[in-house]
Amino acid sequence: MSIIRKLASDTAIYGIPSIVGRFINFILIFFFAAYFTPELLAPQVEFYAYAAFFFVILPHGMETAFFNFSRDTKNYKDVFATAICSVGIIALIFILCMVLKRQDIADFVGYSNHVSYVIWFVLILAIDTFKSIPYALLRFLNKSQKFAWIKSTGIFINVGLNIFFIVYYPDIGGVSRSIEYVFISNLIASLIEFVLLFSDTWLHFGKSNFSLWKRMINYSWPLIVLGFAGMINETFDRISMNKLLSEASAKYEIGVYGTFYRLSMVMTIFIQAFRYAAEPLFFDQADKKDAKQSYATIMNWFVFACGFIFLATSLFKSEIAHLLIKKPEYFNHPDALTIVPVLLLANLFLGIFFNLSIWYKLNDKTKLGALISLFGAIITVTLLLIYVPEYGFKAAAYTTLISYFVMTMISYFVGQYFYPVQYNIRRIIMLLIIALGMYLASEYLVMTVVQSITFNLVLIALYTSIGFWINSRVRK
Repeated sequence: MSIIRKLASDTAIYGIPSIVGRFINFILIFFFAAYFTPELLAPQVEFYAYAAFFFVILPHGMETAFFNFSRDTKNYKDVFATAICSVGIIALIFILCMVLKRQDIADFVGYSNHVSYVIWFVLILAIDTFKSIPYALLRFLNKSQKFAWIKSTGIFINVGLNIFFIVYYPDIGGVSRSIEYVFISNLIASLIEFVLLFSDTWLHFGKSNFSLWKRMINYSWPLIVLGFAGMINETFDRISMNKLLSEASAKYEIGVYGTFYRLSMVMTIFIQAFRYAAEPLFFDQADKKDAKQSYATIMNWFVFACGFIFLATSLFKSEIAHLLIKKPEYFNHPDALTIVPVLLLANLFLGIFFNLSIWYKLNDKTKLGALISLFGAIITVTLLLIYVPEYGFKAAAYTTLISYFVMTMISYFVGQYFYPVQYNIRRIIMLLIIALGMYLASEYLVMTVVQSITFNLVLIALYTSIGFWINSRVRK
């Protein structure tokens, strides 16, 4: 259990900025919803959906390549220098190309009169791309506290500026409230993080090596395909709705969907914190005798934790939504609350898929991992094109679930051929069935408000007890 305790500890430390940051962003969307209608909030939802795609392409897999080649190369500083030079050059080219074509891009995304959105968006992406490698260095050096401190600083600056610009600045400056200030706040916070990371970047900067870069890019380019396909699965729903739905309803649907989608982000927050801690650990454990047993044990506890998040959030989705979302327009859509459990379950399977990814990352089979993600992306695009015009964002939510579930199943069976790990499938299925069954039991029972809250709290306590007992048993 020592590895589980270490992973839990690292997840907690990395999770401080991740959880706080994501939680604050989670709260911010509802803060924005108090000042902007769904239609006015749509640009924020759309642009950050596009950002997810670019944030896969621009780092071009160098973060994972850095961990992999630092394991095999004695001088990690050269690996770091090679990775950061590669990412820096790509980021500069990106800025140049996007700025030169800013009006065409604004026309394409439907904001011809807001070219400034594109400029802020491009600068944020370029800086965040460059930061990803110094942050990976801190994780590699086990400087989790410094990682947490810098991340947290950026988060609180971003939040403070958002509050200032949205609440107070319009009165002070005599200007109208604009979603543009969300981009400006993000840009300033990213710049400050960039400055705070400079000392570590300078101290650990070795000599970039072209032959090493060729080996790294050969390893990482399938991760670009994998990540791009993953972003199609994760964000293409919001982008596609602007094209697939009528002009009269598209902005409203995007605004509502993007807001209620955030309720499922509590699962994503946990998975992100887990990923920060787990990825270096997976590579570190790879050469140890009991590595595969460790991976199986980690999976058990990961599914247990995700099941808890799914159950707790799903059971109290209405209470949470009404606490955070004040404008009634958001609740007028009949499918608004129904998508929350679906998206929570979808992200749970995405987390399992990440855990399974060790088979292609440790064995240089990243091309196969990319193919699986591409297949998931094909499912996503196909189902969105067929069903979104008729069923709106409800179809988008179920499409996400189907895609992630299929990818998880394929990854498990292919991984067992190339890198067999004896995952306790029976335990995993039991935990998932218990969590889902308890949610459905609460959903379809007719009770008073007090009875419902009491019953839900009992279910959560019961799941925690049963799940802990299941995972604490000796493996059979």
